Amino acid sequence: MSPSELEALEHDVLEHLAAEEGHVEADLEEAAARASIPEDEPERSPLRLAVAMAFPAIAAAVMAGGVFIGFEARVYAAVAAMLGVALAVGAARFRSPVAANAVIIGGLFGIGLLMVVPSGLANVASVGRLASQASASGDVLRPPVELTAGWQAILGWLLGIVGFAAAWVAIVVKKPSIGLLLPLPVAAIAGISVPDSDQVASGLVVLVLFAIGLGMLSGSQMGSGDEQLPAGYEVRRALRALPLLAVVTVGLYLLAQTDFLFPKPAINPAEQPQKPKTVPLSQVEDRVLFTVESQLSGPWRVGSLDVYDGKDWRLPPFSESRLADVPRDGVVNHDLSPGVRATFTIAGLGGTVLPGLPNTVGVVAEGPKLAYDNRSGALRVAQGQVQAGLKYTVAAAALPNVEDLRNITEPNPADMARFTVVPAPPPAVADLLDKAPKSSKWDEFDFLRTYVLSNVTATGTGSPKSIPPERIQDMLAGSKEGTPYEIVAAQALLARWAGIPSRIGYGFDGGEVPGGDAGGAGGPGAETGKLEVRPKNGASFPEVWFPKYGWLPVIGTPTKAKPTVGSDPATQRQDPNVLPSDDIQVGLFIPVLVPPKSPLPEQIRRSVLIAVPLALVLFLLYVSWPGVRKAWVRGRRRTAARAAGPRARIALAYAEWRDMGTDYGYRHDTDTPLMYLDRFVEDPEHTELAWLVTRSLWGDLQGSLTPELATMAEELSRALRRRLAQAHPAPVRAIGVVSRLSLRHPYAPELTQFLRKPSRAERAGKTEERDHAAVA
Repeated sequence: MSPSELEALEHDVLEHLAAEEGHVEADLEEAAARASIPEDEPERSPLRLAVAMAFPAIAAAVMAGGVFIGFEARVYAAVAAMLGVALAVGAARFRSPVAANAVIIGGLFGIGLLMVVPSGLANVASVGRLASQASASGDVLRPPVELTAGWQAILGWLLGIVGFAAAWVAIVVKKPSIGLLLPLPVAAIAGISVPDSDQVASGLVVLVLFAIGLGMLSGSQMGSGDEQLPAGYEVRRALRALPLLAVVTVGLYLLAQTDFLFPKPAINPAEQPQKPKTVPLSQVEDRVLFTVESQLSGPWRVGSLDVYDGKDWRLPPFSESRLADVPRDGVVNHDLSPGVRATFTIAGLGGTVLPGLPNTVGVVAEGPKLAYDNRSGALRVAQGQVQAGLKYTVAAAALPNVEDLRNITEPNPADMARFTVVPAPPPAVADLLDKAPKSSKWDEFDFLRTYVLSNVTATGTGSPKSIPPERIQDMLAGSKEGTPYEIVAAQALLARWAGIPSRIGYGFDGGEVPGGDAGGAGGPGAETGKLEVRPKNGASFPEVWFPKYGWLPVIGTPTKAKPTVGSDPATQRQDPNVLPSDDIQVGLFIPVLVPPKSPLPEQIRRSVLIAVPLALVLFLLYVSWPGVRKAWVRGRRRTAARAAGPRARIALAYAEWRDMGTDYGYRHDTDTPLMYLDRFVEDPEHTELAWLVTRSLWGDLQGSLTPELATMAEELSRALRRRLAQAHPAPVRAIGVVSRLSLRHPYAPELTQFLRKPSRAERAGKTEERDHAAVA
């Protein structure tokens, strides 16, 4: 080729580039203008997607409603889920984001209020307080719980959000597969709290509903576009799937009855004895827990600690507690004869356990179903929690007299051996056992407990704590002091060392006569034997087992105690039989003038605690904002490029590659795509992309561009960007994500011009140009 021909070719290329200048920008601006005009695009039916999403949402509602008592909870949850789906369909029709968000927030809140309406219109006004009370009670309630108005609101909000999220993701975000899976975590979490008797049935219902939703979604995908599947075909398709679904359901039900699906764990935490958790009396609200009418003064038994591991007394394993419903005749123990009775009326007591009498024989009650624990002797409600106003009568065996206990000669049965497990006795205990009389087991135990009550001084509070044999040695031969709980635990351990089955019982003892004093004197209830029991009447006591008489509580009070200085007198019990300790202590208070502390350090500390997190949040926002901005710009540009056609898509794909190179420090604004190849080692993908862009925008392919070429350019750009990121360490990749370089120096700034709002001068100039054109 001669020099003149080269000059002519160069001249033609320059003229062609000058003629093509601004075409890509014009295409993008035109696409952005078209994007602002709503168009009815053929796509999947929103109603069909909503119905498909409704089934998994209802599945989650079925499982979440199983946490509550009664079938109506599942109905409320299912209605809330369907309302959430309907809200998503309605909100998707709004073009204005402000209007859509207002409808979404108001609709979700309204779903919760609507669920409260059946409980009474008065509850709607106080829905916030009711929901807070329900949420606070969730930490102490054992499912299934009663469906109160507060729980109705919470259930409505939760399932409304689940249904709305599933439908919104499917219809608006256009990710129906993800929308179908959104309710699954809610169903799984709720399934943990569903009672064992309902888990299999609820799980099968959830499986069927998810399968139906999946089938509808599959049909929606097959019939998307201009062609819709005939209704008859879908009906036949559903009928053919019913036998398979039935077989799978029956198979899973049969497998659930075995240990195949849910094998027994090697170690089940529920089958392990647990340490009791207590709350200090000073932190408990002083209130009437229950009232009792009886000729007895106590104890009002609640439970027991019957497992000693060598260090701590623990609650019996719940799974080993032979918990059984109280039969219709009320008799729970056929081996004993009733001799005493007490009528309880619940007031401010919470939880699930009810107070009763030792050696309960029968229970008579009207109201919720009750259950009885044969091991611990505890009485509890079978479902939900204790409600104020519950009234029931407990009949129990009468306590034997001392002569009856002394005449017992029968050995302990084999099943009571677990209640005599104890380590080897320390020296002080061995000496005390040698001194104890051996005429009968009762005389031996009575000697041991009397020695402890007479020689150990009570000090401190009665909170449970570890009590190894070394602590018993110190109490008997060392400090000779112990807390009330330690004194009770020592009596129980001494009984086991003497070969007598023992445990620690806990509950309440005594009470106050209504209208009288704390000691039970005076008041209208003194003659009827009615007592009001408060938290300060809480007590623990040793229980020993004797043949023919069962578990017997032995109430005893230490003869000496140290005063508790500074405690609330309202939470203390006065006992005139308890004498002061021989160790006299006098508290002497001397007034000392102390200068007030300056509030400046505290104010500085608070200011720093507020300012430092706020500064960190602002710094994180400042650092991460470029990444958010670039993601938003990238999404808008891709939308506009898809509307503009293959040419704009190819240009944008290459611009994204160059912008990423700028963020990583490879900024060369003046390099053409072919010149940019020299900045890197030879790479086939990079070379192919550079030539594809050059030929498509300025070469022989610009008149024959196809969507396939645009897709090829996008894939090459994506592969190069991924490989460039993988070639750098993680800190550099993180810096590249939040880098501002590509925002300040974009490779093709004209590609984002349509995103920028024109200034007032530019708008005035365009108006003037249109006026001139109209005049012309």
